[in-house]
Amino acid sequence: MHILFLIFALMFNAMANILMKLASIKSSATDNAGLADRVFSLYLSWPFITGLILFGLNLLCYTVALSKMHLSVAYPIMVGTGFAIIGITSYFLFHERLSFAQVVGTVFILVGVTLLASNTTGV
Repeated sequence: MHILFLIFALMFNAMANILMKLASIKSSATDNAGLADRVFSLYLSWPFITGLILFGLNLLCYTVALSKMHLSVAYPIMVGTGFAIIGITSYFLFHERLSFAQVVGTVFILVGVTLLASNTTGV
């Protein structure tokens, strides 16, 4: 069951980061806009608020997962898999360029995450 909470935590975390990026893109405030304009344009937008809620859900699920998992196993899985999800999503959704080195590095990270996840003594 703790693995399920870790999966939910990493999905909530990845979605929250993607929504924060979306909020920053959709913000209509310019760099020289006043504080009130920035608050209403960015920090009160639906992607930003939804991202904050998802970060909160991430924290709750991750804490439950950590109650039964070793931190030295859960954290690399959380960060490594999240890194891959965000990189792939950013490529398709935001048309961000991925260099060959980034792709190879992501593959290495996923191999490492797979090795960590298969370690039953760390869970």
